[in-house]
Amino acid sequence: MDKQKVILTTCLRPTEDVKIRRQQLFETEQNIDFAVVERKKLSLPALHEQHQLPVLVVDKNRLEYYPSGTDSSFFFHPSSAVFRIKQFDRDGHDPLIAIARLQEGMTVLDCTLGLGADAIIMSHAVGQSGQVTGIESNPVTALIVREGLRQWIEGYSPIVEAMRRINVQLTEHFTYLKQCTSNSVDVIYFDPMFEKTISESTHLDGLRQLANYEPLTEHVLAEAKRVARQRIVLKAHFESDLFERYGFERTKRKSSKLHYGVLEL
Repeated sequence: MDKQKVILTTCLRPTEDVKIRRQQLFETEQNIDFAVVERKKLSLPALHEQHQLPVLVVDKNRLEYYPSGTDSSFFFHPSSAVFRIKQFDRDGHDPLIAIARLQEGMTVLDCTLGLGADAIIMSHAVGQSGQVTGIESNPVTALIVREGLRQWIEGYSPIVEAMRRINVQLTEHFTYLKQCTSNSVDVIYFDPMFEKTISESTHLDGLRQLANYEPLTEHVLAEAKRVARQRIVLKAHFESDLFERYGFERTKRKSSKLHYGVLEL
């Protein structure tokens, strides 16, 4: 498969640290075909027009991805994980932690990492003695989320600790599962990124061109059943037929369009 070609540049007023980070990315990132362009005073529309390519901007505190033909950007943010972890630490409840029955020391494989918010929640639940591995098939998304998990600073230290512990793997989840030994992970998690879910979330505009819309298949689920020791958890739109099709016990959430399902093994 050909590598995705992306313009690599900086913010308009880059510090020396920003320039160093851009050079490090160019030298070390092997999965993206970067073309380094000096920003000077060029606007993002001007960069798009000149090069007809998406643009990755190295900013002072984050990476920002601007797909071709749009002003929307994609960047890492822990999003709902921030208030969900704080709430969990106050009252001991989170719907994902509850349905996955996560405990300290467990291992979790998040087969659809995406922006990483659910992985952060699960990492917090399994703690320092546990492990969460996140699978992401798009190299740009994997880079942005991996760097964000490493660098994001949050005032509540347990959130930062949970982010730092997540292991990001760039691969297709079916490929990764095939390489796993049987009964090697406690919980496997799927959150298929369907077009319906994305289209209803305006803050995900910059992610549309990077999203993997491949549905959950029987072959993938069969491998997940082989690898998981305890259970498989699915999050999907309430209109999805995946729960019934594959026998997940659905937990309906009246206040959310996203429901959870679980397969006990």
